[in-house]
Amino acid sequence: MTYGVMFTNNSDVVTLDSEFSRLVVVDRGSWNGSGSGVFVSFSKTITTDEPPLVFVRLNQSNTLCFCLIRGSAGAWTGFSFVGIAGQGTSGNWFAGAFKSEPTATYGFRIWDSNSKLLFDSGTPCAQFTRSISSWTYLGSVSTGQGASRLSWTAPSSLASGDYMLLNNIAMDIAGSTSRQGNMYAVWEYQNDRLVIQAVGVDLQTSLFIPVIFAKPIS
Repeated sequence: MTYGVMFTNNSDVVTLDSEFSRLVVVDRGSWNGSGSGVFVSFSKTITTDEPPLVFVRLNQSNTLCFCLIRGSAGAWTGFSFVGIAGQGTSGNWFAGAFKSEPTATYGFRIWDSNSKLLFDSGTPCAQFTRSISSWTYLGSVSTGQGASRLSWTAPSSLASGDYMLLNNIAMDIAGSTSRQGNMYAVWEYQNDRLVIQAVGVDLQTSLFIPVIFAKPIS
């Protein structure tokens, strides 16, 4: 930075400056539904070109699969997922984006050199807390439909209160040839761990997709 403003914390980590946007909370809420399918509408349309980053935290052990961020560029309307049929699901969520909105009636704002609003003291921020990128393969079982369910886990406690990024779970895993596998995120509070599963016919036993966690900052 050659000019502008910069804030650092006690560990000399830059927490805010006039060049880069913070991850801000543009919407948040909770859900309570059934495993057959949950659709959560944003309270207002999110107008970012790219999908907002949706973070979720389940209240109970459950599975998230067939995850989608709903809408299109400039008009994101919500998100959806499927759980376990016959089993209720509930939890909390927030949607984040690297943009700010002029919400405060007084306080502090920062713009970059192109007049883009980077920070507004009335907009709550979020903070990335940890990620999982190294996985232990647990094995494979047949689904009975010509496909296999592969599972991975890693040491990472669910008791921290962190929220998991749903966007990565919404991605498919490429198979060895041209086929793809659907991703599943299994929250196991009883084992204090997250298990990632993929269902397909020709999947590799290595998993390279990271799982990201974050928390809203009060």
